[in-house]
Formats: sequence, C-alpha cells, structure tokens
Amino acid sequence: MKIRDLIPVALGDVPPDVLVRNGRILDVFSGELETADIAICGKRIAGIGAYGDAERTIDAAGSIVLPGFIDAHVHIESSLLVPRQFARAVLRRGTTTVIADPHEIANVLGTAGIDYMIRATEGVPLEVYFALPSAVPATRLETAGAYLGTEDMVELLDRHARRVIALGEVMNYPSVLARDRELLTKIEILRSRHKKIDGHAPGLTGKRLNAYLCAFIRSDHECTTASEAREKGSSCPWRA
Repeated sequence: MKIRDLIPVALGDVPPDVLVRNGRILDVFSGELETADIAICGKRIAGIGAYGDAERTIDAAGSIVLPGFIDAHVHIESSLLVPRQFARAVLRRGTTTVIADPHEIANVLGTAGIDYMIRATEGVPLEVYFALPSAVPATRLETAGAYLGTEDMVELLDRHARRVIALGEVMNYPSVLARDRELLTKIEILRSRHKKIDGHAPGLTGKRLNAYLCAFIRSDHECTTASEAREKGSSCPWRA
C-alpha cells in the first residue's frame, strides 16, 4: 500500500474499501471509548472519524473495537498444537501477532526444529516472528537432544533474516555475569544484525542487574515482586 493511495482516503476524497460504522473505539492510552467510523484502505486504517460511503460497510453495532494483542513471548510447542492450529485458537481471542521462542523444539531437534516452526507458520493469518533460543541446552549441566552454537545462529539468521527479530530469553544469566565467551558472542551476533535481546533473570537486582543490563538485555518476564518489577522497569538513560 502506497502513501499516496492512503492520503485521499484519509481526507475523505476517495471512498474507503471498507467502512466500519457504529463501533466504540478503545483508546489504549487513555482507556476512553470513542464512537466513530473507521475507514480502511487495503490492509491499512486510513482514518477515524465521520466518513461517507464505501465499497463495503460493516455495522459494528456498538461493539468495542481495539487493536490486536501482540504476545511478546510465547513457546508455541507448550500449547501441544501444531502452529496452524495454535493460530486458529488464539486469533479468535484477539491475538494477531506473536513472538515465538522455539526453545523446546530446539532442545529436541536443534536447527531442524527451528526451521520447521518457521516454515509451518508461513502463510497463516497470524503474524509470527521468532526469537532464536539463546541457550540450548539451558545450561551445561543439562542433557538435551541438540546444541545450538554461534555458527548455528549465523546460519539461521542468514536463512530467516526477516522472520527472526530477537535473541530468545537469556535465561543463563550466571553465564552473562561470568562473561561466558560463547553466550556473549551470541548476543553480539544478534546485535550486529540489529535484533533485540530478550531477558529472563528472576530475582536479579542491584549491581548484578546492572551487569546483566550491560549485555544490552532490555526485557524480563520473570519478575515475582512489585519492587523487582519497579527496579527492572525504572527509567535510566543508558538502558534505552
């Protein structure tokens, strides 16, 4: 969709492809509901307000309209569903995008398992992006069916540059603090491709948290107390 095609629809000079009427639109920032038309051109929302006729009109009949939910961290394998059936289950409940960490299947099948998950999610109506598992196996004390090294990371990035957007949860935080060369190299490989680094560090606070953040890790879904969440979510310029 070109910008030049959207602008006249937004201005009301060209009828939208689809017009959703009588919907109550949720402002996710203020929490308020606004009743307005939604003008759609192609796959994009061109405008919200009062619009005229359209090629197709949908009456929302007072239903609440809100953005699709983005699940920023999920292991599809944990659902015990193949990806297509997983998409079928979550789409009807409002999830439109997921960032999947195929850690479990990678521990069993290695790169072949990751390749399968990426292939199996091509063409499904759910937007699926991937984070490459950072620790397969999780620690060197575990026995797994596969091992993912730095060369595997490079090959996977080369094959799936568009679908891979992050390094999966860096759960082996003791190795980060110990400056484990292989783990830090994995982080640097993903950073060099402009990918995000996902975190996993339960109970980490103080100077140990500072050291963990030095590895450019910018998220953590393992907080167990309010004080831990506040510390990890506090705004520091160098954390940005």
